[in-house]
Amino acid sequence: MFNSAMANCPDAMYHGTPHRYCSCGWTEATAAEEAATVLLQHTTGLDISSEHGAQTPERFMRMLKELTTAEEFTFTTFPSEGIHDMIVVQDIPFVSVCNHHVIPFVGKVHVAYVPNDMMAGLSKFARLAKFYAKRLQVQERLTVQIADEIEHELAPLGVGVVIQAEHFCMTIRGVQTPGTLTTTAAMRGVFADHDKTAKSEFMSIIGL
Repeated sequence: MFNSAMANCPDAMYHGTPHRYCSCGWTEATAAEEAATVLLQHTTGLDISSEHGAQTPERFMRMLKELTTAEEFTFTTFPSEGIHDMIVVQDIPFVSVCNHHVIPFVGKVHVAYVPNDMMAGLSKFARLAKFYAKRLQVQERLTVQIADEIEHELAPLGVGVVIQAEHFCMTIRGVQTPGTLTTTAAMRGVFADHDKTAKSEFMSIIGL
């Protein structure tokens, strides 16, 4: 918590420079909390003297950190053993944070791929979606990043990624249209070949 000792510190002029700690107790974390306090007071009228508001700046920072910190994982693969039929993992829930307004957008990811030589465990697609969602993000980029990573890891005959999401930046603020969904898609390989049926089969399975 930022306090008077930090405000009156003789080295206060150096706070915010590359050194991360001062004898007064100043750290980059306390500086961030001070900034969060000023931001919330200025924009929302937050009363930090109340029992409900005293810890709000710290909670606010923890929330943002939680929503934008991805959990590392290993995308393990194994031989496909001659399996070249479509695999679909649908309705993977995710929460991400809008890169423009720093407000959540939530939805579901649908993934399909046709194996070539390698496959992956089903849970890896859910982990992959959450990995790229846990950051400041835009839906179009999220869709491409998931498809690119699957292509990189598996080199499949084709991959399709469809995301449907509600963006709170347009449903609870701005134009305020609750329930509006945005759909994005990335189609590669056999899913991008209009002479093939893979794309239509995938879209039919996920109900689009």
